[in-house]
Amino acid sequence: MVNYSVDEKDNGVIIIKISGDFRIENLEQIDQVWKEQLEKKPQVIAFNFQEVNYIDSTSIGSLVKFFNTAMNRKIELVIYGLNRTVFNIFESAKLNKFFNVISKTEFEMRYLKKAN
Repeated sequence: MVNYSVDEKDNGVIIIKISGDFRIENLEQIDQVWKEQLEKKPQVIAFNFQEVNYIDSTSIGSLVKFFNTAMNRKIELVIYGLNRTVFNIFESAKLNKFFNVISKTEFEMRYLKKAN
């Protein structure tokens, strides 16, 4: 089971918070949320993974698709707050080199302080 919430900031940043296990069974739901956020034409879309316990390979494939779409639309895609387990999955697949993966603190400093 996965849950999500969306937080739209005034400075063109949209945060999609995902909680639970990010698996193939949940992709349709997350894909729909992604498409809805693209319509808003933000500068940045960030995935908050603080409460993601697990991510499967199909979901990683969807993130790659999201990344390509974001690049084509000149939207910055950020993934932050990975726990050790999920970070290890990203690291073993070298995805931390492909995606902009940062800590929650770094995300807040870089993207949320601009609103002040």
